[in-house]
Amino acid sequence: MARRRPAALRAGGCTVKRLVTLAPMLLVAALGVGCNARDSGAPSEAAPAAVAPAAAPAAPAASGGLAALRALVGKYPRDVQLFDTEPLHGRLVALLGERYGSFLANMGTQGPISADGPVLYVLGNKPHAGGDAQAILLIDLDQDLIHVHLLEEREMAELRERDAEIAWPGEVQTTIASWQDLARDDE
Repeated sequence: MARRRPAALRAGGCTVKRLVTLAPMLLVAALGVGCNARDSGAPSEAAPAAVAPAAAPAAPAASGGLAALRALVGKYPRDVQLFDTEPLHGRLVALLGERYGSFLANMGTQGPISADGPVLYVLGNKPHAGGDAQAILLIDLDQDLIHVHLLEEREMAELRERDAEIAWPGEVQTTIASWQDLARDDE
């Protein structure tokens, strides 16, 4: 069976492959560069607009606050750059300080963004660490609040933006209970 080649668009005597993103097309339009730039200077026909395929959704802008993150439930943090974009990035860096790198490492293998009422959460663990390095991110949309739980070398740490409780979803309760069991095994 013959392999299908990507569709191409015909534009004024040159072939342009379908664009992966809209940015290169906008750059070409802004610079006024066209396929007929080397031609005799006769006006060229307008090329049909290329339709860019849907890109992975980006994390919501900071103006939406944490509540905008609800739209990301079911997606994986790495796919939506959850930890690298606002409204979460700056708050995580401020909360975690020097531990931000450990948090990212401990989220190396991560579950999807999950929800339990107003609480969003992500569970992760450091690859190849045998479960000894893990992280939990809790986001309470009603309180506009984040907490991070870290397990490193069988020691637990809870970091809070402010002294307010976030209700733990069942999956988080189970994970923290297993962390406590690990800590007891070391005593």
